[in-house]
Amino acid sequence: MKTKLTEEFTFEAAHRIRNKRKEYGELHGHSHRVFVTISGEPDPEVGWLMDQQEFREIVGRVIQRLDHRYLNEFLEQTTAESIALYLFKEIAKNLCFNELKLESVKVCKTTTQAEVLA
Repeated sequence: MKTKLTEEFTFEAAHRIRNKRKEYGELHGHSHRVFVTISGEPDPEVGWLMDQQEFREIVGRVIQRLDHRYLNEFLEQTTAESIALYLFKEIAKNLCFNELKLESVKVCKTTTQAEVLA
């Protein structure tokens, strides 16, 4: 039976977004939450898709490339969607296990109370 496994990761990064809204073009940063989901058939012997520690290490190495960085140095566009696409491509290169599929990468920027009130 096909099943899914999702792990959550976090990173901090600064960026500018080229956009019609001036405030997005100012240097600013966010805390990001990233949810990575894989799917496949669990190993009947151990009951998992893959060792969770190994999964976290593979994804963690990719996430680490973004942590405390200025994203515009290596991403053309730095929207949450662009970050998710970058992560999807990079994680997919490193997940080389039989019958496993990278289902999704979800990126959420956390908001501060000041941003909510603005």
